[in-house]
Amino acid sequence: MLNETTVTKLHEMKLSTMAQAFRDQTKDSNFSNMSFEERFGMLVDIEWSNRKSNRLIRLIKKADYAFNDACRRCINFCVWDAGNTP
Repeated sequence: MLNETTVTKLHEMKLSTMAQAFRDQTKDSNFSNMSFEERFGMLVDIEWSNRKSNRLIRLIKKADYAFNDACRRCINFCVWDAGNTP
């Protein structure tokens, strides 16, 4: 009962990723051997990483690049010498 209340409060505080990670931790017995600080640190890291990732995705979409699927491998780096042009 306490866990569901905690998960509900996390969702209300817009910490959905942390709520899901908390649910996953309570279901996995491997986490029971970890200290509170380790488990809490993992929850915070997961939420922080997700927020950073979402921010980057949002900024990329907002940038409205001309070539959304461009990659560095596809760039043709040719040497252009201004002195040898006709």
